[in-house]
Amino acid sequence: MLITNSNSPNSNLRQKTVNREIKIGPLSIQFIVIIVLAAMALLYLAQSTQSATKNYKLQEVRDQKAQIESETERLEVEATRLKSLSEIEKNAENLDLVSAD
Repeated sequence: MLITNSNSPNSNLRQKTVNREIKIGPLSIQFIVIIVLAAMALLYLAQSTQSATKNYKLQEVRDQKAQIESETERLEVEATRLKSLSEIEKNAENLDLVSAD
């Protein structure tokens, strides 16, 4: 079967013409609107999910930062305490103090 756009004088071949008109009715418009709305809903869900994931990662990083800052503060206090103990021992040697039993 040969499909052509126009009739040809050749009578030996079976021919059929192709109609190029596209009709859009109310059902087609509803279908297109539903597809567009579904695509927009999927895009919205994808973006909100991506945003939530980034917020969780950001909160994780903030928690790690707070933990590191508290550990740093604890280590600074410990360093200050150890430094003051060594300073007391040096001062005790300089003053020729005797250790108590």
